[in-house]
Amino acid sequence: MLPPATPEEVTGLPDAVALIHRFTNTDDRRTFVVHGRRLEANDRLATPAGLERWLREHDLPDPGGATDHTHLARARDLRAALRRALGEEGEVLLDLPVRVRLTARGAEPVALGDPVTVALGRIVAAAVTATADGTWRRLGICPAPDCQWVFYDRSRPGRARWCSPHLCGNRMKTQAYRRRTPEET
Repeated sequence: MLPPATPEEVTGLPDAVALIHRFTNTDDRRTFVVHGRRLEANDRLATPAGLERWLREHDLPDPGGATDHTHLARARDLRAALRRALGEEGEVLLDLPVRVRLTARGAEPVALGDPVTVALGRIVAAAVTATADGTWRRLGICPAPDCQWVFYDRSRPGRARWCSPHLCGNRMKTQAYRRRTPEET
């Protein structure tokens, strides 16, 4: 199976975008065949323990075993909201306790609450930062129905359509060609 987020995918990305990329792809929907192996969808936030493990792996506040199903539901809701926003499916309103710190460098959202809520607030803050610095618009969702991987568009014009033109782009174009072309008998 392909790793949930390869180091190459996030190398060189701004920290805010890399965090959003990794968080949204905890819902790995890829189910296509690559190199003769079928990928299986995987949700890294299937349990409170999975959420806690993910937070620790990404240097976010450690809940110390206090993660419960309410935290899990809030994290999954946030992930779904980010994916909807990236897919241009409309406005998303989040209910997280956040204050704004104003400094000479600018405004910075600061999350309040228990460690899980603070961690989720940092993800929201990353989305605000990515929007402010223009990198949010470089995030996209692969339109292949058996992929839907969130990717960062590194192309110069910023109009990439597929997470990988060589993988998903090629697969989808080949399928479209086969649908248009009558089968030879």
